[in-house]
Amino acid sequence: MKNARGYTVIEVLISTVVISILIIASFAVLNVGRSSWFKGDVQSELRKEMIRGFMAMERELRETRPAEQSVPFGEARTTITFKIPLDSADADSTILDSNGIIEWSGNIVYSLNGSNEIIRSDSSGTPRVLARGISNLQFSRTRNPALPQDLIIINITGQKASGTGEIATQTGQLIVRMRN
Repeated sequence: MKNARGYTVIEVLISTVVISILIIASFAVLNVGRSSWFKGDVQSELRKEMIRGFMAMERELRETRPAEQSVPFGEARTTITFKIPLDSADADSTILDSNGIIEWSGNIVYSLNGSNEIIRSDSSGTPRVLARGISNLQFSRTRNPALPQDLIIINITGQKASGTGEIATQTGQLIVRMRN
């Protein structure tokens, strides 16, 4: 019969320390991966919000013309007020009145509210949220030197905190050509 030999206290302690180090390293790697996943997910959500806001603003701003909007050349503004063609006066299903002049809507305003949302307000009195998580909104106006076009430049910066407390930031720019 053989003598059964057990492990010494030092051998047990060394193997416990090695296993503990491996477990701690595994959790650190998993935490970095989880943090990256959440940050990427937050950036993706933020990008979607910005695109949603850009698309809504572009649709209407393409319809306005330079004389019907509030941003002067060479200045940056945090809001824009404008009008779009709308059959409002005579309800004849055309945007032209009986004299052939374009009928315009009431004032439409895009602005950033205190809750970091891009808001569209009009004469109906009910504001509509176009995008959330936006920390900066700026409108400016320029001319394309190669073409006789008036352009509105929209700059948006969005920020949102990830689940780990990191701040994700996205910036974007849209250039909209107004009708002549």
